[in-house]
Amino acid sequence: MNSVTATKACLERRSSGLFLRGGGLFRLTGIVLLITYLSACHSWATESVSPQEVIRAKAPEKVRVVRTSGDKQVLHEPRILRDTLMGSWEEPNIPLRDVQAIQTLHTDAVKTTVVVVGVGLILAGLVVAVANTSNLKGLGTTK
Repeated sequence: MNSVTATKACLERRSSGLFLRGGGLFRLTGIVLLITYLSACHSWATESVSPQEVIRAKAPEKVRVVRTSGDKQVLHEPRILRDTLMGSWEEPNIPLRDVQAIQTLHTDAVKTTVVVVGVGLILAGLVVAVANTSNLKGLGTTK
């Protein structure tokens, strides 16, 4: 067996073990990147119309309310009953007179692009690092 064949065999053994069996590093990296991706691609945008119009026209899953005091609160499944903005049952009701602005989630194309490119570069770097580590360890062994 020549050194190139031995190196390839070593790389295949080590890579398959890292990717398929334990894979803890890659699994953790994937989870961290997914969390980063999900939070980076969306941002809150202030709506220029009234809360009533936003909820009627967009029926958002959630909104962020900026109160006149400056406090911010996220309401899930928002609805308006008379003069009150309400969310799910565990969230407090907010009188419309206390609402300074209402914000909805929007996808941010620039952030999404940066994250996708960044994730690709990180994964490529990890693959190269694993391949180089496997190649270096495999070169020193002889049979």
